Amino acid sequence: MSIIRPLSLVKNLFAKPMTLRFPQESLPHVPRYRGRQLLNLEKCTGCPVCSLVCPNQAIELVELDGKKYPQIHLGKCCFCALCVEYCPRGALQMTHEAMITIMSTADAIYDPRKLSRPAA
Repeated sequence: MSIIRPLSLVKNLFAKPMTLRFPQESLPHVPRYRGRQLLNLEKCTGCPVCSLVCPNQAIELVELDGKKYPQIHLGKCCFCALCVEYCPRGALQMTHEAMITIMSTADAIYDPRKLSRPAA
């Protein structure tokens, strides 16, 4: 065993760490990352296209103020963005929200009001 090999590892003692101090530090958003959906209530007409194209049946239409809007169960969602792609009015869009934390299954259901709020 050479003495040079162990000495070359000493440089790691003075190198900058490769990890982040989460949540104080985070990586920048990846441009095409698909987080949760964001609903524009003014653009939505209540058509069932988003719920029909969803491969996991994570979207259902619910009534809010006398009009139908999508409700998304994020626990079932595979974030494929087909709902966004096929929305005829462009009412749905994908966000870059990477950290979606829930404490119960009920928290995974995003009703139209919760779906229309941007990430905090």
